[in-house]
Amino acid sequence: MALRERPTARQISGVAVAFAGLVLIVLTIGHDLTVVGFCLAMGSAISWGIGNVLLKRIGEVAMLDLIVWLSLVPPLPALALSLVLDGPMGFPRAIASASGLAIAATLYLGVVATIFAYAIWGRLLRHYPAATVTPFALLVPVVGGYSSALVFGERFGPLRLAGMALVLIGIAVIVLPWDRMTIDQRARPRGTALSVRPAGRADAPGVIELIGRVYLEYGFVYVPEVEVPDLLRFDQHYAAPRGAFFVVREDNVVVGSVGVARLDGGSAELHRLYLDSRLRGRGTGRALVEAVLEWCRTQNIPRLILWSDTRFEQAHRLYERMGFQRTGERILPDDLNQTREYGFERPV
Repeated sequence: MALRERPTARQISGVAVAFAGLVLIVLTIGHDLTVVGFCLAMGSAISWGIGNVLLKRIGEVAMLDLIVWLSLVPPLPALALSLVLDGPMGFPRAIASASGLAIAATLYLGVVATIFAYAIWGRLLRHYPAATVTPFALLVPVVGGYSSALVFGERFGPLRLAGMALVLIGIAVIVLPWDRMTIDQRARPRGTALSVRPAGRADAPGVIELIGRVYLEYGFVYVPEVEVPDLLRFDQHYAAPRGAFFVVREDNVVVGSVGVARLDGGSAELHRLYLDSRLRGRGTGRALVEAVLEWCRTQNIPRLILWSDTRFEQAHRLYERMGFQRTGERILPDDLNQTREYGFERPV
């Protein structure tokens, strides 16, 4: 609600399965898990959720620097709590009697498990939808339980083990690329590309539907009037001699698209490179970009630029393999999906 991100049906299903696992763990309260302990853990989870929202909305910052400064805050309430519970000499006595293993564990928790881990986490939140990243936090109790069993020999009952298993299954439902793991009977052999054809205004609705499918895959909010206004005014942007547009069709369905438009100063900009997920890595994306480059050559345009969402990593690898150089980064203000984009360019 706060980020205006719409979870996909698969993400909702995965969270529901993981929550069912949490319910099974709750049912073990009264044995070695106390009500107070469980409530404190849930309070921590709620605080964690609020922190994720704030972190995702904080804007463009150096994430490691931010986490280092934030790490100066938690010791203050911790020291105050130590003073109340252990008395004024409790902390000095603990420092004086600390073993080498205790000091190493403290440094690991402070530097590795807090500063570096949170910096990586914050960077992931900036690049991907929260519904994709945050379910990994559910691994914390699972990893903790397994580590306790491995190091201390702790054993769990079948109910809690079943709950932990459901948590893992829920995460798998969310993050594994099931659509790419299933066999699609219509898919062509790897390395072959479908035909790239010039497109016109009549193809715009099919392109809008294609982009909607990709947005759904990434959990983005999709309002065509806001996200793809150029396709709703197709001729104004892509009709000759202003630009061009190309599509790939399969069974009369648009499964790939790309557009190009002239810019002032003798360059052109690539737009709307989208592919259905099952066609990625099969040469179709490269064929679409090559069609744009060939159009630029026929128009004597010497330079091609583009901007791509930072979350489209597979596309970025394609651009770099085709000779594009990353040139910068920008944030789209007031965007529904809090989009950040990398700039790329190459000579034609």
